[in-house]
Amino acid sequence: MDRTIKALSRVLIIFLFSLSLGNTHAQDDNQAKPGFLMGALGDSITSAVNANGVGIHTKFSWSTGKGTSTRDFQSHFKKIETMKRTEVKAYNMAKGGARSKDLPKQATKLAKKKVDYTTILIGANNLCDWKSSNQEQLDQFERDVRTSIDTLLASNNNMKILLAPVPDMYNMWKVNKDNNKCTKKWDTFNICSSILSSSLTDGQRQEFKQRWEDLNRTLERISYDYYKNLKFDLSISYTRFQRKHVSTVDCFHPSLEGQELISNKAWKSGWFN
Repeated sequence: MDRTIKALSRVLIIFLFSLSLGNTHAQDDNQAKPGFLMGALGDSITSAVNANGVGIHTKFSWSTGKGTSTRDFQSHFKKIETMKRTEVKAYNMAKGGARSKDLPKQATKLAKKKVDYTTILIGANNLCDWKSSNQEQLDQFERDVRTSIDTLLASNNNMKILLAPVPDMYNMWKVNKDNNKCTKKWDTFNICSSILSSSLTDGQRQEFKQRWEDLNRTLERISYDYYKNLKFDLSISYTRFQRKHVSTVDCFHPSLEGQELISNKAWKSGWFN
């Protein structure tokens, strides 16, 4: 008899547990979905590396940053949230060190989310790698970006994309070129030596600047073929950074103020202004 009661008790417990699981799934299915989905592709600029001290600080990304309770932050995420007065969910796929060859994989991951809006900022690490002008490497860069855009639009042909130009890295060098602490960091940690190395000549830096301009012109040309879905404004690339806009950690990545500067400049030329 005791065995029978215990057996029935176990059956009842299992039955009630299964009901609770069923109710949980029903609640999940009925939960309201966000009113707007956005994403971001790119490199350490968009993942906000060293923006607020050492490390990755995506909450201060110019694209998807939410800020903190003690530091309001004007990212595209926050601007959209305020403008649309709805819940916004963001997926930041950007990775530090990413080159254009990494972009298609990021795009494939983001495409599964079927977002309404995404930002793309890529190319700084390509420029750091390139030691000379080479049409073949520029052509491959273009193929990588086009493949990524096609992947995103295949998931949602109404998606709005903001393609941002690479910031003026020559200007970033000028901002701190006379700061001994910065030049020592650049040389010691070999940070983007193709523009920051103290051993470079003025001529070599001018060659870098030309490669930077060629890369952004390539992005501009790409944008012409996707005009229904994509915004690009070359003038953003000529935004002048001041010392406050550059991280004191490595004297290279955008600081909090630098991230907001990129956000504001890109927003003015984007889809929602």
